[in-house]
Amino acid sequence: MKTYLPQIERRITVRPNQTYGILNYDIDNAYPQRMLELVAASPTAKDCWNKRARFIAGRGFEVSDLGKELVNDQGLSLAKLLKAVATDKALFTGFGIHINYNANFKIASLNYVKFEDIRLGDTDSPETAGKYAIYNDWGRKTWKNIMRSKITFLAKYNPDPEVIIEQVVAAGGWDNYKGQLYYLNPEVDDYPLIEADSVWEDFETEAGIKTFNNREVTTGFLPSTMLFMQSRREDADNASPFANDDFPSVNMPTQLERDLGVFQGAKSAQKILVIEYEDESAKPEVKPYPIQNNDKLFETTERSVESRIIKGFSVPKELVNAEKSTGLSNGGEKKQAIREFNDNTSPERIELSETFAEILTNFYRPINPSGNWNIIPIPAEVADDSIGIIAGDKLNQLLLSELPAENKKAILIYAYGFKKEEAEAMVVTNKPLKSR
Repeated sequence: MKTYLPQIERRITVRPNQTYGILNYDIDNAYPQRMLELVAASPTAKDCWNKRARFIAGRGFEVSDLGKELVNDQGLSLAKLLKAVATDKALFTGFGIHINYNANFKIASLNYVKFEDIRLGDTDSPETAGKYAIYNDWGRKTWKNIMRSKITFLAKYNPDPEVIIEQVVAAGGWDNYKGQLYYLNPEVDDYPLIEADSVWEDFETEAGIKTFNNREVTTGFLPSTMLFMQSRREDADNASPFANDDFPSVNMPTQLERDLGVFQGAKSAQKILVIEYEDESAKPEVKPYPIQNNDKLFETTERSVESRIIKGFSVPKELVNAEKSTGLSNGGEKKQAIREFNDNTSPERIELSETFAEILTNFYRPINPSGNWNIIPIPAEVADDSIGIIAGDKLNQLLLSELPAENKKAILIYAYGFKKEEAEAMVVTNKPLKSR
């Protein structure tokens, strides 16, 4: 028996595209491109993406100076490659690395490939099955049509010399050989959803609120007015150059109309408009009419949308909304959030470490004799950088003030979050904290 849930729709649809020899990444074959645009338009989503990428890449490799090692002739270092693949991993949950071999079947170079440029080959075609299609404009942002001749098909990563020589022969020699693609994808033979796909509608909502607020300011959100005046006389110099016998009423705007047009927007506030009239009967009348105050129209919606986006990326809210704190904290919450997020992103760092270890053990030269490819997580002490300076100064002022000791203890416990014994020790010794 089949079960059908009409209220639940598939997030992406994967179908063969025989024209390009690929499997479409959603109906329009542009799911990654659409998600990138939505994330770029949503401040919270962009911040969450950057936070995930930073924690996945950590502080780089444990081995000193390993990040400075170059992996191709274009100057790509291991540190840059780590940052690039971590950024893709943070949003798309996968990444791609192009691998080239030399005649000794050793890896000669590595190149970063944008995840959004990769498509699975059509499994129904023997020419493209088991391969990946690389193209830099699947979303047709630059060109109207996709050019099949510019699509590069790469074989899956397989360092077996027999497989490599077979591919080289099929390509017509080493000069024509294009290498392989290391494609890490949690869905294996399917396309993955982005990290926060469950809330991508909220990206769009936040971007819409941002656009609405911008238009409120740039087109004027103060009470609007209507100007009543006598019907203007159709002067000769008011006629449009396009007016003719068929359209005699087509007129150019008057100087007054042009002047009124520039009085809209935030930059035009507090300007003075002078209107001349010949007699009292021709005096224009200005009447205000009320408009809805939209200043806080989406305030509640914006908070709920932001909260869902943060939850969708699984980022602790203390790391995204740290600037909204009152400063009355000793940094403990942020430190705990960093530790928690390090634990959450630990599998991704391990995955990247294993990837570099697997690939670069076959590099044409010894690049890491130690064999240690571990990535250093973000230290929790960075929480003190922003909060410690603010809190330290405030604590000094408090401890040096003339307030009674009991009042100081109460403030330290209930406002700053210190434990009772810590507060008592600080007040008894009257020893202020040093700001950093």
